[in-house]
Amino acid sequence: MTTRAQSAGAKPPLYKIVMLGDSGVGKTSLVARLTNPDRPLNHDISATMGIEFDTQMLDTEHGKVKAQIWDTAGQERFARVLLPTYFRKAKGVILVYDITNAKSFESLSERWMTQLNDHASSDDLAKLLVGNKSDLEASREVPREKAEQFCLEYGMEMLETSAKSGDNVLQAFEKLIGIVHNKALEATSKNRGGIKAINGTNEGFKLDGSKDNQASDSSACGC
Repeated sequence: MTTRAQSAGAKPPLYKIVMLGDSGVGKTSLVARLTNPDRPLNHDISATMGIEFDTQMLDTEHGKVKAQIWDTAGQERFARVLLPTYFRKAKGVILVYDITNAKSFESLSERWMTQLNDHASSDDLAKLLVGNKSDLEASREVPREKAEQFCLEYGMEMLETSAKSGDNVLQAFEKLIGIVHNKALEATSKNRGGIKAINGTNEGFKLDGSKDNQASDSSACGC
């Protein structure tokens, strides 16, 4: 349930989010499960060649938003060429690994975080770590504790999902888009407030650092 209703007729904000991870970890299957939750999952989904994207309405605590979800090939020969375009105007990223494939997890720090830092403003992007194929617990190679340590190192949250069963798939996308939307609202609020109250008051200062008496007087009189 939202805490604030959107204005009648208002268009929901649109945010671009991208999927990163090795080929075969289930990025395309996660998007397919999100956009068509009742359709049987095609286990023969071929590796994405190039870039594809879907749009999906998602709920946040501040109302509905539209996510434009970009999925790209995990293969190095495609990623190296496409990533600069892929990250353009992106607001969030889901880093996906396969819990039954230790190499796919190692690639996150060895390859994907480097790509992220090279081609995007990593500090500005909302990030979520997703361990997919949680239905294959018996074949797990990546302990959850190891993934949690990765999240502490890089400053992000995590969820384990199953594109096969649908477990936590919607929750993962809603969690990321909620972080993205909150960042956007905070940025809007900050921009409207300008630079006043940086020191906890409404006192104004000139560019040379001296006090702007006029600003101080206005604050005092409540103008």
